[in-house]
Amino acid sequence: KATCGGGGRGIRRIENDQEMVGQIPMARSEALAAFNDDSVYLEKVVLNPKHVEVQILADSYGNTLHLGTRDCSIQRRNQKLVEIAPSMIEDQGLLDKICETAVQAAEASNYFNAGTVEFLLDSDFNYYFLEINTRVQVEHTVTEMITGIDIVRNQINLAFGNPLSFTQEDVKPRGHAIEVRINAEDPKNDFMPEGGKQVSVYRSTGGFGVRLDGFVYQGYVIPEVYDSLLVKLTVHGFTWDETVGRLRRCLQNFAIRGPKTTIPFYENIASEKDFLSGNFDTSYIDTHPHIFLYDEDSSEVGKLARLIAEIHYRKENPYAA
Repeated sequence: KATCGGGGRGIRRIENDQEMVGQIPMARSEALAAFNDDSVYLEKVVLNPKHVEVQILADSYGNTLHLGTRDCSIQRRNQKLVEIAPSMIEDQGLLDKICETAVQAAEASNYFNAGTVEFLLDSDFNYYFLEINTRVQVEHTVTEMITGIDIVRNQINLAFGNPLSFTQEDVKPRGHAIEVRINAEDPKNDFMPEGGKQVSVYRSTGGFGVRLDGFVYQGYVIPEVYDSLLVKLTVHGFTWDETVGRLRRCLQNFAIRGPKTTIPFYENIASEKDFLSGNFDTSYIDTHPHIFLYDEDSSEVGKLARLIAEIHYRKENPYAA
């Protein structure tokens, strides 16, 4: 792994000594080109793990606490696509132990402010420390939804030297939350970004228990040199079934025309039996190829949206008699 790596980049799996001898120079070269640092390190491979992380907050007065767990196991190329809070692991004692370990790791390193301690869990539910992300994560929204705690506000207050305004006992997670990253990508083409394409129609969803974090608008051109993320959709419900149902409804109500997006891909995930039962790990996408089987856009809403966009662009209806 590249010491300064991130976003799933700079990782190479090694099976034996011979591969290591051949791969280390290549890994160093890749790390230097991507991160301006050629240092690498070795760590144990955990095959098809669950990716569980813990949100922490620490002030400069010796107080460190956690806001519970998140599951980020559904990934492509080691980059997260779907994030869930709390983890769907049924063993609450294990989750409590993971959270305690996260706090201990933060305290041992004199960590300050908001951060995320990440772990991998193997098939026997042994957990391994992965890293500490020293920033607010993309998926912090799911934790905010189930705790009602504004992580960004707390981050700023801590940076000003203020103590935490609540204790561990005040953190009372409620229900479930799911975040999906709606990207301008083609899942059927190895998630190829749709850079350079223009958004001709943008109609967002909404309603109770729904949060949108984004910047896309009608006329927006997908950048070719930055991340393909358009908008983060986060939903909250008091039961898992309610939350998944709200996710499905929101995805169906979205209308984005121009670039291909990950929306129909997520619609399939939200109806897939293993996802519904909480049975998934980092191999989920590879082991569920049927989630890639969908029509690009055969809905009546999509056809009407394209017609309206064309009329708006041409300033007339080219199909009128």
